[in-house]
Amino acid sequence: MEEIELYLSKLPVPKSNRYIRPKGGKVFKPPRVTNWEARAIWELREQFKGDAIDYEISVDITLILPNRRKRDIDNMLKSLWDVMEKAGVIKNDNLIFEVHTVKKIEKGKEGVIIKIRPFQSP
Repeated sequence: MEEIELYLSKLPVPKSNRYIRPKGGKVFKPPRVTNWEARAIWELREQFKGDAIDYEISVDITLILPNRRKRDIDNMLKSLWDVMEKAGVIKNDNLIFEVHTVKKIEKGKEGVIIKIRPFQSP
């Protein structure tokens, strides 16, 4: 299987800031989160046609950041794995055996480049 390259036009909403718990105890996602998820799922489905990947993979992620604001990579990746599952790109995020992530700052631009290939054990 060759490498698959996908692109998202917006950065993931970090998992740590995603849920709100008002006094009633109910948990809900703010519109910013649901909007990002819906857009990301749509973009992934437009680019990836076929069955969900169900084998061990390596993933290269390039996060294109519009500025130098502090952002945690790990929380953004958790959100990214969730939408990749929901969009049917991967069967389950436990199939990700290797991750390489880079933050790249390009003033005024943002997005995510995702490259997926079969995992090759060292």
